[in-house]
Amino acid sequence: MLFLAVFCGFLAEYQLEHVVEHNREKEYIESMVNDLKTDSIRVAGVIDYNNRLVSGFDSLLQNIYHTPYTDSSIRTLYYLKETYTLVKHNLIFSKGTIIQLKNSGSLRLIRKRAVADSIIKYDINSERVESQGEGVDFAGKKLLDLSVKVFDGENVLDYNSSSNYKEILNSTKKFTLLTNDEKLIKEYANLAKFKKDVIINYIRQLTNLESRIPAIIQFLKKEYHLK
Repeated sequence: MLFLAVFCGFLAEYQLEHVVEHNREKEYIESMVNDLKTDSIRVAGVIDYNNRLVSGFDSLLQNIYHTPYTDSSIRTLYYLKETYTLVKHNLIFSKGTIIQLKNSGSLRLIRKRAVADSIIKYDINSERVESQGEGVDFAGKKLLDLSVKVFDGENVLDYNSSSNYKEILNSTKKFTLLTNDEKLIKEYANLAKFKKDVIINYIRQLTNLESRIPAIIQFLKKEYHLK
């Protein structure tokens, strides 16, 4: 009788542990779905912002190659440089759930292999997007390093925020470049083109990821009967 009581107690404890783990599993999936929904909103915003950057770089390149420069075209170059080349908007993913699953060893709680695989694959794809975002930052730094040899920062001391950059276009102040060296200016244009291309690739990866998120959410909801 004592053995039977101990055995039954063991079974009850074992069953309780499984119930607790299954509840935690579902909680993780619900949290993952919420993270994915947040990422979906953020991805759309970052894509929109970077598309505007690409348009700005197109204008910058067109004006750089349109010579000889006039007072008006130089002011336009300063406006475009300040507005589009010094900013960035990279995606910050909602990694709270994935980090918990990986660092605590809780991935083992995800009993369904296809579900675990979908989470891991999303994590890998998001890391690739983050890596491309770092590439955008690298290209931006290279462009900034050269811009200080082409543009005179003193000309824009009074324009320190995007809210008043447009005032540059209407300024009566004479704007000048630091150099007339065509080779140096073309090198700057090449770097601007490089950054534009990196941003385009970043947008492409973001768009690809954005298209996958709804299907992942739907799959997780279906597998765990979530609303």
